[in-house]
Amino acid sequence: MLRLLAAVLLATAAHAQPTGNAGAERAARLDSALAALHADGLFSGALAISDASGAVVYRYAAGAHAGRPVTTETPLYVASVSKQMTAAAVLSLVADGRIGLDDPVARHLDAWPYPEVTVRHLLDQTAGLHFLTTITAHADTTRPVTSAMARALIAEHRPGLAFAPGSAFAYDNANYAALAWLLGALTGQPHGEVLRERVFEPAGMTDAFVGPSGEVPWIAWAGGDGNAVHASVEDLLAFDDAFWTGRIVPDSLVRAALAPPTLADGAASRYVFGRFVQDEPWPLVGHWGEGAEVKTGLWRERAEGDLPGTTYAIEATDDGVHRTPILAAAISIWKGEPFGLPQARPVADVPAEVLARHVGSYSSGMGLLHITLADGELRLEPEGAGGYEPLIPASETVFYFGGQDLTWEFVLDDEGRTVGLQLQGRPDTYGLRVE
Repeated sequence: MLRLLAAVLLATAAHAQPTGNAGAERAARLDSALAALHADGLFSGALAISDASGAVVYRYAAGAHAGRPVTTETPLYVASVSKQMTAAAVLSLVADGRIGLDDPVARHLDAWPYPEVTVRHLLDQTAGLHFLTTITAHADTTRPVTSAMARALIAEHRPGLAFAPGSAFAYDNANYAALAWLLGALTGQPHGEVLRERVFEPAGMTDAFVGPSGEVPWIAWAGGDGNAVHASVEDLLAFDDAFWTGRIVPDSLVRAALAPPTLADGAASRYVFGRFVQDEPWPLVGHWGEGAEVKTGLWRERAEGDLPGTTYAIEATDDGVHRTPILAAAISIWKGEPFGLPQARPVADVPAEVLARHVGSYSSGMGLLHITLADGELRLEPEGAGGYEPLIPASETVFYFGGQDLTWEFVLDDEGRTVGLQLQGRPDTYGLRVE
């Protein structure tokens, strides 16, 4: 029987405070849309927008997290949005002459088994690393795994690279775990202290801190011996402005953060220095963060856009599954474009024997994807990710992530056998079943 995922949430709301150039009409439209989503149980959290000058021109917050009302100054776990901050700290050391972008990482990290991997490869996620599987296979990850323990496991087992460094792009948290270790080796300080001195303070991130994420208690995700960045949406906007205006690193490195590397096939990568670079539907640069309880995003409009320098920050609580379409709607409203709002998602009751037909491994452009069945639910675990996402059934073949706004479909052959997996409506993401 179908049921609705979203539940009505009882909480307080802090409404828009348009300032500067923010037009009252578009602020009111955005207020109305977010309030409607909150009333329907589809959005709790905070959203803020700044203009090219760095001034915050829109604020909205609604709901509660961990028993406390959320405001635009509430620091929450930002997950992978912090990769931009780790990258900024590394670039500040480059600016100080303490490390070079093309230095081999092995020059600075003892017992590092990849002599051909450079600092730039880590920053751009072109190193080919995927050692998280090795760590999860040989360590008790229900308890903190220190940097020293993780590095010792890598040195002992020497997991191979997925490709020649610099030849391809593959998003893997291992790259930024290694950068956190690198920061510690170069400064003699914990990752959090380096970020405080080199990022938070120069940017004026008054609410930000580094502490336990409350989610994954080990280095590979958290970036510093189980600790992780917490920041408010206003902190995120302050960081973005400080970086792009040269208050953290000099202008030469700022410009380089808009120039993704060219890969072996001649195409430009879509990732550089801790940020994705996208052209559609708008020319943006930024990153998403995927926590279990909070979904985040920090995106800036590039010079090619209609509102260059406008930056959007969102922190969606209560699993935040609709974060991505909510931010897309907010951008559309702010730009005066047509928009649509997300709807609650139905869940189907699919028999276990039907679920079992999809279990297997699928080879796709996103890497090897493993589908398992446990406790009556399908789970998707990318090779090397060190974790999984539950798949929630909308039908016998269509599923979506429990905590992310992604919809998958299993592809059947003429005899009804599962032969492939892809993002719904995206045959370019098709993965052939290999086992």
